[in-house]
Amino acid sequence: MIPPRPEPSSQRRLGLRGFARVAHSWLDALTARSYDMLMGHFWLPAMRVFVINDPAWVERILVSEPQHYPKHRHMHEALEPLIGSSPFTTNGPLWQRQRAMLDQAFGHARLGRVFPLMQAACADMLGRLAPGELDVDGAMTHVTADIVYRTIFSRPLRGDEAERLFDAFTRYQRLSQRVVFLKLLRLPSLGLGRRRQRHAAVIRGFLAQRVHERFATLAPEQEAQGADILAGLRSAQDAQDGSRLSETEALDQICMLFLAGHETSASALSWCLYLLAECPELQDNLRAEWQDVTGGGELQAADARRLVRLHALFREVLRLYPPVGYFPREATTDHEIRGARVRRGDALLVMPWLLHRHRRWWTEPDAFDPSRFGPGGHSQHPKGAYLPFGLGARACIGAGFAQQEAALILGSLLQRFELHPGSGPTPRVVGRLTVRSDEGIRVRLVPRPAGAAGG
Repeated sequence: MIPPRPEPSSQRRLGLRGFARVAHSWLDALTARSYDMLMGHFWLPAMRVFVINDPAWVERILVSEPQHYPKHRHMHEALEPLIGSSPFTTNGPLWQRQRAMLDQAFGHARLGRVFPLMQAACADMLGRLAPGELDVDGAMTHVTADIVYRTIFSRPLRGDEAERLFDAFTRYQRLSQRVVFLKLLRLPSLGLGRRRQRHAAVIRGFLAQRVHERFATLAPEQEAQGADILAGLRSAQDAQDGSRLSETEALDQICMLFLAGHETSASALSWCLYLLAECPELQDNLRAEWQDVTGGGELQAADARRLVRLHALFREVLRLYPPVGYFPREATTDHEIRGARVRRGDALLVMPWLLHRHRRWWTEPDAFDPSRFGPGGHSQHPKGAYLPFGLGARACIGAGFAQQEAALILGSLLQRFELHPGSGPTPRVVGRLTVRSDEGIRVRLVPRPAGAAGG
C-alpha cells in the first residue's frame, strides 16, 4: 500500500507560483532528486541552506558534535511567540539548565505514575465517540491534549477548551509558515506576524492562568508531594546554584511540553487511524495481540511494551509521517561537508521526512509496511536514517511517553470500534510546524459487538 504523499516538484526553480505553494507547505519545495541525494543546497536572500541526507553527517551534527551545530535562530523566531525561551529553541548553557530541570520533572512524573491519568483520558475519549464519521484530527488533538494537560496539571481538559486551543494552534501554524518564509525572502510580513501573535496569546494565556494558580497557592516545598510535571518543575533545582524556575520560566517549559507533547502525537495518531482504516486485517492482528497481552482486561503499564505489533505500526507511521519533518541547525565555523564549503552562519537541514523515505536507505520507501519494524523485521536502515524523535542529547524527552500514549489510544479504539475509510477526500499532506493533512482526516467508526474477543 502506498499511502498519500506529496508529488515531488518537477521544477528546480520555483517561480512565483512555486513560492506561493511553499509558503503553504514546505513539502512542495522538494524534488525527486531530494529523495536520492546525499547532500543538497539552495540559496535564499536571508541565508544559504544545505540539506543533509548522509546518515554519517546526521550523526555528527546531532550526536557527536552538537555544540558546533546549535538550533538555528529561525526556529526561535518561528516558535518564540508560543513557547518563549525553552529547550526546543535555546542553545548552550541556557539549554543545558532547562534540559536538566526538565529531566528532573520527568523523573518526578514517571511513566508509571502518569499511566492512570492516560487511562482516564482514554476512557473519556471513548465516551465522547459515537458510531459514524469521525473528525480524526479533532479527536486525536483533544485526547492527546487532555493527556498531556492532565500529566502537567492533574486535571482534565474540557471539550470547549480543547477546541479553542486546537483552532488557535491550527491558525498559528498556517500563519507561522508564511511569516518565516517571508523572512527568509527578506520580504515584509504584511501584518501576518501580529495575527500570529494573537493566536499564540490565546494558548499562552490559557496555560499561564493554570501555572499562576499553582504558584499563588503552593510553595515549591509543597509541590514536592505532587505527582504531575508542574510539581516536578517547581521542585527542580539548578545543580550549580540551587535556584528554581521562576513563574515565567516555568510557563515557557509548560507551553513547550503542552504544544510539542500533544501536537506531535496528534499528528502521528491521525495518520495511524487513517492507515488502519485502510487495513482491516491489520486491525484484526492488533486486536489479537491486545487480547494475548491483556487477557481481555485493561492494559497495565508494565504490559505496554509487549504490544510489539502495535509499536511496529507506530514506528512505521512515524517513518512515513514524522510529525517534525525537519531539524534546522546553524554552522558555527567554516568547514567542508562532503566537499561543499559551508560557512559560519549557514543553515543545515536534517530532514526526517527525506531520510525516512530516502531511496538509498529503505526498501520500498513510500510503502506502508509495519512488518519492517515487527518481529523478524527486514528494516536494515543505517544509523542516522531514522529519527522521528531526534538523536543525541537533544532527542525528544517525551519519546517513551508518546509510545505509551499511542499504545493506549490505538488499542482502546480498536477494542471498541472497527475502522473504515471515511467519506472525505484523500488526505493532502502538508508540511508546516508539523506534518498534517491539509483538509483533515475522516474515518468511519463501526461498533464491535460487546465482549468481542480480539481477532
